[in-house]
Amino acid sequence: MARIVDLGVTQYTWVPGVAGLTTPSAPLLTDLAAVGAKNISQYVVTTTDVNPDPSDTVNERAITDVSNAVVPTVGNYHGSLVLFRDFAAGIPTVDDPMAMFDKGAYGWLVRRLGKAATVALAASDIVDVFLFLVDNVTKTGGQGDGYLKANITLLQQGQFYTDVVVASGS
Repeated sequence: MARIVDLGVTQYTWVPGVAGLTTPSAPLLTDLAAVGAKNISQYVVTTTDVNPDPSDTVNERAITDVSNAVVPTVGNYHGSLVLFRDFAAGIPTVDDPMAMFDKGAYGWLVRRLGKAATVALAASDIVDVFLFLVDNVTKTGGQGDGYLKANITLLQQGQFYTDVVVASGS
C-alpha cells in the first residue's frame, strides 16, 4: 500500500466571490487560476480546521419497523483558518491574510490533498470545495508565543463538495 507522509501535501486555494467558481461541483481549472484566486498554503497554520460535519437528521421509520431509522437531511461543514501574517520591514504585504479576508466577503476554499502544496492545481486533481462567508478576523500579538497570525472565522454558506474532480474546461 502506497502511503504519503502528511508533510507539505495539502494545498488551500482561496477563490473570492460566490461567482468565483462557475461549477463548484466540478471546479474549472480556469476559475482556480483566475485573477484573485490564490494558493494560501504557505500561510496556513496546522491548527486550521475545514471539514464536513455530521448531517442534520430526522427519525423516519415506518409503523411496521421495529427499530428507528435515522435519515440524513441537511449537510453541515465548518471552517476556521489560522494564517501566518506576511510582513516586509514591519509593514503588511499585499499577500498578508488581513488584506485578503475582509469581514463579509464570500469565497470558495478549495483543498487538495496528496500533492505538494507548491504544485499548481491541474485537471483531474481531486479536491474538496467549500463556500464560506468571512466573519470576524482577529489578530494575534503581544503574547510572545510564536509568529503573528490572523484567525479567520468562516461561516458555512450552503454549498460544499468533497472528492470532486477539477475540470479542464473554461
